[in-house]
Amino acid sequence: MEKIIFFLIIGIVGFIFLRYLVNTYNNIIFLKNNCYKAFANIDVLLKKQVELLPVLTQVADQAMAHEKQLLSELVQSRQRYLESARIESKIDTANQIAPKMKPLIAIAEKYPQLISKSALLELQKQAKLVEDQIADRREFFNQTVTLYNTDIHIFPNLIFAMLFRFKDIPLLYGQQESTS
Repeated sequence: MEKIIFFLIIGIVGFIFLRYLVNTYNNIIFLKNNCYKAFANIDVLLKKQVELLPVLTQVADQAMAHEKQLLSELVQSRQRYLESARIESKIDTANQIAPKMKPLIAIAEKYPQLISKSALLELQKQAKLVEDQIADRREFFNQTVTLYNTDIHIFPNLIFAMLFRFKDIPLLYGQQESTS
């Protein structure tokens, strides 16, 4: 009888421990999937933003031949973003594009003959609108990523993170927050 009680207690403790491990793993997966879902919402806007780049650069390029380097960097960043498949490389590229957009618009404002063109004004308005929408969604994305990154660094979740090779997901920075 004592052996039965002993094995029953061991079984119950084992079941509780196994259930805890499964719940911990499932929570990490839930948080990771939320990060990807939050990024998918931003990805639509980031694609819209990078699609505005060639049009903006084409209009601005006509009046600012000496700003070729900035324009070239923006076009290269756009290409890198569109070719990226991994969320980490998309976030890195988006973090590099955001600070370059503001100077392009500021440079364009130095040229009144360029500003008078309604096309550039409309493009600037669209770029600002998209950036505002990205900023709204960026906060949710970064909050979700922070929860996930924190969860995989606390004990005992850290063990799962190492076992299943869960990696940190980078934050998406705004223009003023950029680390570059």
